[in-house]
Amino acid sequence: MTKNEFNRMNTLSETVLSLTASASEIEEFYILLNLWKSSEEFNLEIGLPH
Repeated sequence: MTKNEFNRMNTLSETVLSLTASASEIEEFYILLNLWKSSEEFNLEIGLPH
């Protein structure tokens, strides 16, 4: 996961939580979320197991 993808996921998470996300934004968010979950670099930074 790149930093741009990580930043995009954060932006989309705010949209999803505010219930204003379109169907395509929700789909993109879940794609990026799954990418983040499999990313060693970002999980190690915040101390999550991978």
